[in-house]
Amino acid sequence: MGESILIEALGVPVVLDTTGTTDAEASAVRAAWRDAVVSDRARSGSSAEEVVILVREAGDESDLPQLLERLSQRVTLVAITTQRGRLWMLHAAGLALPDGRVLVLVGPSGRGKTTASRVLGAQLGYVSDETVAIDRDGRVYPYRKPLSIIEGGAYPKAQRSPAELGLAGLPDAPLQLAAIVLLDRRPDAADEPVIETLDLGDALEELVSQTSFLPDLDRPLQQLAAHVSAVGGVRRVVYSEATALSRIVENLVASGAEMPWHPAADGMLSVPVPRASAGYARTPIIDAVALTDPDRIAILQTDAEGEGEGAVQMLAGIAPALWRAASGAPFGDLVDAAIDAYGAPDDGAAGAAVRGAVDELVAAGLVRETVEQAWCIRDDVAWLDSGDRIAVLSLAAPDAQTRILEGSAGLIWRALADDPSDGTAAVIVTRVADAAGIDADGISRDVEAFLIDLRDSGFVSER
Repeated sequence: MGESILIEALGVPVVLDTTGTTDAEASAVRAAWRDAVVSDRARSGSSAEEVVILVREAGDESDLPQLLERLSQRVTLVAITTQRGRLWMLHAAGLALPDGRVLVLVGPSGRGKTTASRVLGAQLGYVSDETVAIDRDGRVYPYRKPLSIIEGGAYPKAQRSPAELGLAGLPDAPLQLAAIVLLDRRPDAADEPVIETLDLGDALEELVSQTSFLPDLDRPLQQLAAHVSAVGGVRRVVYSEATALSRIVENLVASGAEMPWHPAADGMLSVPVPRASAGYARTPIIDAVALTDPDRIAILQTDAEGEGEGAVQMLAGIAPALWRAASGAPFGDLVDAAIDAYGAPDDGAAGAAVRGAVDELVAAGLVRETVEQAWCIRDDVAWLDSGDRIAVLSLAAPDAQTRILEGSAGLIWRALADDPSDGTAAVIVTRVADAAGIDADGISRDVEAFLIDLRDSGFVSER
């Protein structure tokens, strides 16, 4: 037949090309998607480029119900893939109040989103029963797809347009996020739904599990935290029948107090450069937010290859202070950080508590133990020891000048040259302390700092 049907899904203009379909099939496609059809002038203004989907491909012998179900799945996949990294996309249902405020009902398949959409959609504007897309400013992009309905216990599910099911159209107002609700449908729940307000920490794991392509967003946890804070927290509603939800809509979208959270410092999102001595350093992460009362840090990671949908770990107890301090710091510095943040334990066993928490951070892949580095004089460096001072010259730099090392600097150089096969910072510190007749603990940081200076000057290297 060759007719093209222009729809919009999550702000993505999609052309449904019915080439190769029968008149009846093309008519069924148009009927199912009638509420998502737009004209060029009615597009939402999204930056997404137009995508063409061939409704029936060569060799496709699916019957009409299968064709419509598969088409719905393909449109959804195209839409969320196109908006990957642009919008926060929740596996959720969306309903709009007359003033454009949008109620987002979050939950996995089988949690009751479609049923709630049909019940609430009789009075509220149907936004979607599949995916709700939200930009950084809280604007909601509708996806008025057909609803997938089990009819007579038969599969595949029937695809019915919102209008066919009596659902309301969108309001003549901008759509704006107003409430995030976690659905918790229980057969034994009370007749009157129970609403609980959660902070980001309590709701984050479920929100992440129901988000598509979360790691692709810019500062994803911080975006989620800002949205949750703006709507006064996440609501969890425990209910038995969807009809009861219509009585509490205004309670669900009532704004609460902004939820406190803080973005992680930029330096915490990168791998810290380890000090010369052994210690502990944070591993790469995607994003982190700090939550208060109590002190917690939510961290988003992907797998070892940097792929996957991302997993959130919530740090509590003394772990937040240890993770913040793990910038290549030795174990003693982590103990000091925990005591500074939370005070010393009554039994005085701070070291044991920190050791256990650090081991858990290492096991979780959030902190790594840095290997003590060995230092050596570079092969392209010439030097002469005259007894009271040492002259050092880099042969790699044509305009290099001779550097004179005296006093403690000379002692460190000789310690480097003493036994090149064992040049860890700890060994060098011990050699310098023995030569000077002083305590090694008092010079450790100064020696390490000078070794780094020599490295930056091109005289020594790490191995």
